[in-house]
Amino acid sequence: MGDASMEQEERRPVPLWRALGGMLANPTATFAAFPAKQPWFMPLLLFGVIGAVGGWVVASATSDVVLARIEELSGQAGNPMGDPSAVASFAGTVMMVSATASGFFGPFLDVLMTAAVTWIVAAAARAVLPFSQLFSLTAYAHLPHVFGTVLLAVLVASGLFDPLAMPGVVPTSLAVVVPGEPGSFLAGVFGHVELFTLWSTVLLGIGLGAAARRSARWGIGVAVAGWLLIAVVSAGLGSLLPNPGTLPAAPGGVPGSGVPQ
Repeated sequence: MGDASMEQEERRPVPLWRALGGMLANPTATFAAFPAKQPWFMPLLLFGVIGAVGGWVVASATSDVVLARIEELSGQAGNPMGDPSAVASFAGTVMMVSATASGFFGPFLDVLMTAAVTWIVAAAARAVLPFSQLFSLTAYAHLPHVFGTVLLAVLVASGLFDPLAMPGVVPTSLAVVVPGEPGSFLAGVFGHVELFTLWSTVLLGIGLGAAARRSARWGIGVAVAGWLLIAVVSAGLGSLLPNPGTLPAAPGGVPGSGVPQ
Protein backbone atom coordinates (compact mmCIF):
# COMPACT_ATOMS: atom_id res chain seq x y z
CA MET A 1 0.00 0.00 0.00
CA GLY A 2 2.92 2.34 0.74
CA ASP A 3 4.50 1.84 -2.72
CA ALA A 4 1.13 2.43 -4.35
CA SER A 5 0.67 5.67 -2.40
CA MET A 6 4.12 6.90 -3.48
CA GLU A 7 3.33 6.05 -7.08
CA GLN A 8 0.07 8.04 -6.91
CA GLU A 9 1.88 11.00 -5.35
CA GLU A 10 4.37 11.09 -8.25
CA ARG A 11 1.73 11.22 -10.96
CA ARG A 12 0.70 14.45 -12.60
CA PRO A 13 -2.93 15.57 -12.40
CA VAL A 14 -5.12 14.49 -15.29
CA PRO A 15 -6.37 17.58 -17.20
CA LEU A 16 -9.99 18.52 -16.51
CA TRP A 17 -11.55 17.78 -19.89
CA ARG A 18 -9.56 14.60 -20.34
CA ALA A 19 -10.67 13.43 -16.91
CA LEU A 20 -14.34 14.23 -17.57
CA GLY A 21 -14.21 12.57 -20.98
CA GLY A 22 -12.58 9.56 -19.38
CA MET A 23 -15.54 9.20 -17.02
CA LEU A 24 -17.60 8.39 -20.13
CA ALA A 25 -15.09 6.59 -22.34
CA ASN A 26 -12.93 4.58 -19.93
CA PRO A 27 -13.49 5.32 -16.24
CA THR A 28 -11.28 2.45 -15.06
CA ALA A 29 -8.19 3.71 -16.86
CA THR A 30 -8.97 7.34 -16.03
CA PHE A 31 -9.32 6.74 -12.29
CA ALA A 32 -6.18 4.57 -12.35
CA ALA A 33 -4.27 7.53 -13.83
CA PHE A 34 -5.39 9.94 -11.10
CA PRO A 35 -2.75 11.09 -8.63
CA ALA A 36 -3.54 11.09 -4.94
CA LYS A 37 -4.25 14.83 -5.15
CA GLN A 38 -6.27 15.12 -8.35
CA PRO A 39 -7.73 18.69 -8.44
CA TRP A 40 -11.45 18.75 -7.66
CA PHE A 41 -12.40 22.44 -7.50
CA MET A 42 -12.75 23.15 -11.24
CA PRO A 43 -15.07 20.20 -12.00
CA LEU A 44 -17.25 21.09 -9.03
CA LEU A 45 -17.31 24.73 -10.10
CA LEU A 46 -18.39 23.65 -13.59
CA PHE A 47 -21.07 21.37 -12.16
CA GLY A 48 -22.25 24.17 -9.87
CA VAL A 49 -22.65 26.62 -12.77
CA ILE A 50 -24.64 24.06 -14.77
CA GLY A 51 -26.73 23.31 -11.68
CA ALA A 52 -27.42 27.01 -11.16
CA VAL A 53 -28.62 27.39 -14.75
CA GLY A 54 -30.76 24.26 -14.40
CA GLY A 55 -32.30 25.52 -11.17
CA TRP A 56 -33.09 28.87 -12.77
CA VAL A 57 -34.73 27.18 -15.79
CA VAL A 58 -36.92 24.94 -13.62
CA ALA A 59 -37.92 27.83 -11.36
CA SER A 60 -38.74 30.02 -14.36
CA ALA A 61 -40.91 27.31 -15.91
CA THR A 62 -42.93 26.79 -12.72
CA SER A 63 -42.99 30.32 -11.32
CA ASP A 64 -46.28 31.39 -12.93
CA VAL A 65 -48.28 28.65 -11.22
CA VAL A 66 -46.51 29.03 -7.87
CA LEU A 67 -46.77 32.82 -7.79
CA ALA A 68 -50.42 32.78 -8.82
CA ARG A 69 -51.11 30.46 -5.88
CA ILE A 70 -49.15 32.75 -3.53
CA GLU A 71 -50.99 35.83 -4.78
CA GLU A 72 -54.34 34.09 -4.32
CA LEU A 73 -53.52 32.98 -0.79
CA SER A 74 -52.19 36.43 0.08
CA GLY A 75 -55.40 38.06 -1.08
CA GLN A 76 -57.58 35.64 0.86
CA ALA A 77 -55.58 36.20 4.04
CA GLY A 78 -55.83 39.96 3.81
CA ASN A 79 -52.07 40.30 3.96
CA PRO A 80 -51.03 43.45 5.87
CA MET A 81 -48.12 43.95 3.45
CA GLY A 82 -50.59 45.37 0.97
CA ASP A 83 -51.04 44.51 -2.70
CA PRO A 84 -51.02 40.70 -3.19
CA SER A 85 -49.22 41.17 -6.51
CA ALA A 86 -46.35 42.90 -4.68
CA VAL A 87 -46.14 39.95 -2.29
CA ALA A 88 -46.06 37.55 -5.24
CA SER A 89 -43.37 39.62 -6.94
CA PHE A 90 -41.17 39.49 -3.83
CA ALA A 91 -41.80 35.75 -3.47
CA GLY A 92 -40.83 35.29 -7.11
CA THR A 93 -37.50 36.99 -6.54
CA VAL A 94 -36.81 34.82 -3.51
CA MET A 95 -37.82 31.72 -5.47
CA MET A 96 -35.46 32.47 -8.37
CA VAL A 97 -32.52 33.34 -6.11
CA SER A 98 -32.97 30.29 -3.89
CA ALA A 99 -33.38 27.92 -6.86
CA THR A 100 -30.25 29.27 -8.53
CA ALA A 101 -28.23 29.18 -5.30
CA SER A 102 -29.32 25.64 -4.43
CA GLY A 103 -28.46 24.52 -7.96
CA PHE A 104 -24.98 26.00 -7.61
CA PHE A 105 -24.15 24.71 -4.13
CA GLY A 106 -25.97 21.38 -4.56
CA PRO A 107 -23.05 19.52 -6.20
CA PHE A 108 -20.62 20.66 -3.48
CA LEU A 109 -22.91 19.47 -0.69
CA ASP A 110 -23.84 16.22 -2.43
CA VAL A 111 -20.20 15.35 -3.07
CA LEU A 112 -19.27 16.19 0.52
CA MET A 113 -22.01 13.99 1.99
CA THR A 114 -21.35 11.10 -0.41
CA ALA A 115 -17.61 11.23 0.18
CA ALA A 116 -18.02 11.30 3.96
CA VAL A 117 -20.36 8.30 4.05
CA THR A 118 -18.30 6.32 1.53
CA TRP A 119 -15.11 7.07 3.45
CA ILE A 120 -16.68 5.62 6.60
CA VAL A 121 -17.92 2.52 4.77
CA ALA A 122 -14.53 2.03 3.10
CA ALA A 123 -12.78 2.33 6.48
CA ALA A 124 -15.14 -0.32 7.86
CA ALA A 125 -14.09 -2.50 4.92
CA ARG A 126 -10.45 -2.00 5.99
CA ALA A 127 -9.50 0.33 3.16
CA VAL A 128 -8.32 3.60 4.66
CA LEU A 129 -7.89 6.34 2.05
CA PRO A 130 -7.14 10.02 2.62
CA PHE A 131 -10.45 11.86 2.71
CA SER A 132 -9.15 14.45 0.25
CA GLN A 133 -8.46 11.69 -2.28
CA LEU A 134 -11.90 10.15 -1.85
CA PHE A 135 -13.49 13.60 -2.11
CA SER A 136 -11.75 14.12 -5.45
CA LEU A 137 -12.94 10.74 -6.75
CA THR A 138 -16.48 11.58 -5.68
CA ALA A 139 -16.32 14.96 -7.43
CA TYR A 140 -15.54 13.40 -10.81
CA ALA A 141 -18.01 10.56 -10.25
CA HIS A 142 -20.68 13.27 -9.81
CA LEU A 143 -20.68 13.88 -13.58
CA PRO A 144 -23.81 11.78 -14.33
CA HIS A 145 -25.83 14.03 -12.01
CA VAL A 146 -25.04 16.92 -14.36
CA PHE A 147 -26.70 15.05 -17.22
CA GLY A 148 -29.68 14.49 -14.93
CA THR A 149 -29.85 18.22 -14.17
CA VAL A 150 -29.78 19.11 -17.87
CA LEU A 151 -32.42 16.49 -18.71
CA LEU A 152 -34.74 17.71 -15.94
CA ALA A 153 -34.42 21.31 -17.08
CA VAL A 154 -35.21 20.35 -20.69
CA LEU A 155 -38.23 18.23 -19.70
CA VAL A 156 -39.65 20.91 -17.41
CA ALA A 157 -39.03 23.77 -19.86
CA SER A 158 -40.68 21.80 -22.69
CA GLY A 159 -43.69 20.94 -20.54
CA LEU A 160 -43.04 17.18 -20.65
CA PHE A 161 -42.65 16.92 -16.87
CA ASP A 162 -44.42 18.85 -14.12
CA PRO A 163 -42.32 18.99 -10.93
CA LEU A 164 -45.25 20.53 -9.04
CA ALA A 165 -47.37 17.42 -9.61
CA MET A 166 -44.81 15.25 -7.80
CA PRO A 167 -42.76 17.51 -5.51
CA GLY A 168 -39.25 16.28 -4.84
CA VAL A 169 -39.46 13.56 -7.51
CA VAL A 170 -37.33 13.50 -10.65
CA PRO A 171 -38.55 11.76 -13.84
CA THR A 172 -35.65 9.28 -13.87
CA SER A 173 -36.34 7.83 -10.42
CA LEU A 174 -38.27 4.74 -9.43
CA ALA A 175 -40.72 7.00 -7.57
CA VAL A 176 -42.27 7.93 -10.92
CA VAL A 177 -42.99 4.30 -11.79
CA VAL A 178 -43.82 3.05 -8.29
CA PRO A 179 -45.07 6.12 -6.43
CA GLY A 180 -45.58 5.84 -2.70
CA GLU A 181 -47.49 8.09 -0.37
CA PRO A 182 -45.81 11.54 -0.48
CA GLY A 183 -43.47 11.98 2.45
CA SER A 184 -43.46 8.27 3.35
CA PHE A 185 -40.35 6.20 3.93
CA LEU A 186 -40.92 4.07 0.82
CA ALA A 187 -41.43 7.15 -1.35
CA GLY A 188 -38.11 8.47 -0.08
CA VAL A 189 -36.30 5.22 -0.86
CA PHE A 190 -37.88 5.00 -4.32
CA GLY A 191 -36.77 8.56 -4.97
CA HIS A 192 -33.13 7.58 -4.36
CA VAL A 193 -33.35 4.71 -6.85
CA GLU A 194 -32.54 7.03 -9.72
CA LEU A 195 -30.78 6.41 -13.04
CA PHE A 196 -28.05 9.05 -12.82
CA THR A 197 -27.48 8.44 -9.11
CA LEU A 198 -26.86 4.75 -9.77
CA TRP A 199 -24.54 5.60 -12.66
CA SER A 200 -22.62 7.96 -10.40
CA THR A 201 -22.44 5.29 -7.68
CA VAL A 202 -20.92 2.78 -10.10
CA LEU A 203 -18.36 5.36 -11.25
CA LEU A 204 -17.41 6.09 -7.65
CA GLY A 205 -17.01 2.38 -7.01
CA ILE A 206 -14.67 2.02 -9.98
CA GLY A 207 -12.61 4.95 -8.75
CA LEU A 208 -12.56 3.60 -5.21
CA GLY A 209 -11.32 0.24 -6.40
CA ALA A 210 -8.55 1.87 -8.43
CA ALA A 211 -7.44 4.13 -5.57
CA ALA A 212 -7.44 1.30 -3.00
CA ARG A 213 -5.78 -1.15 -5.39
CA ARG A 214 -8.77 -3.44 -5.09
CA SER A 215 -11.10 -4.82 -7.74
CA ALA A 216 -13.80 -2.70 -9.32
CA ARG A 217 -16.36 -5.16 -7.93
CA TRP A 218 -15.12 -4.46 -4.40
CA GLY A 219 -15.22 -0.72 -4.95
CA ILE A 220 -18.73 -0.81 -6.40
CA GLY A 221 -19.87 -2.88 -3.43
CA VAL A 222 -18.55 -0.25 -1.02
CA ALA A 223 -20.07 2.58 -3.04
CA VAL A 224 -23.45 0.83 -3.23
CA ALA A 225 -23.36 0.24 0.53
CA GLY A 226 -22.73 3.96 1.05
CA TRP A 227 -25.55 4.87 -1.36
CA LEU A 228 -27.94 2.51 0.41
CA LEU A 229 -27.04 4.00 3.79
CA ILE A 230 -27.69 7.52 2.51
CA ALA A 231 -30.99 6.47 0.92
CA VAL A 232 -32.31 4.77 4.05
CA VAL A 233 -31.25 7.55 6.44
CA SER A 234 -32.54 10.32 4.14
CA ALA A 235 -35.85 8.54 3.61
CA GLY A 236 -36.20 7.94 7.35
CA LEU A 237 -35.54 11.57 8.23
CA GLY A 238 -37.82 12.76 5.43
CA SER A 239 -40.69 10.64 6.72
CA LEU A 240 -40.47 12.42 10.06
CA LEU A 241 -41.09 15.85 8.52
CA PRO A 242 -44.65 17.10 8.07
CA ASN A 243 -45.97 16.60 4.55
CA PRO A 244 -47.84 19.67 3.20
CA GLY A 245 -50.12 17.41 1.21
CA THR A 246 -51.54 15.95 4.42
CA LEU A 247 -52.50 19.29 5.97
CA PRO A 248 -56.22 20.10 6.20
CA ALA A 249 -57.81 21.84 3.23
CA ALA A 250 -60.05 24.86 3.21
CA PRO A 251 -63.74 23.97 2.86
CA GLY A 252 -64.15 22.52 -0.61
CA GLY A 253 -60.44 22.94 -1.34
CA VAL A 254 -57.39 20.94 -2.24
CA PRO A 255 -55.79 19.04 0.70
CA GLY A 256 -52.77 20.82 2.04
CA SER A 257 -53.23 23.96 -0.06
CA GLY A 258 -56.07 25.82 1.60
CA VAL A 259 -57.14 26.97 -1.85
CA PRO A 260 -60.77 26.46 -2.93
CA GLN A 261 -61.22 24.40 -6.07
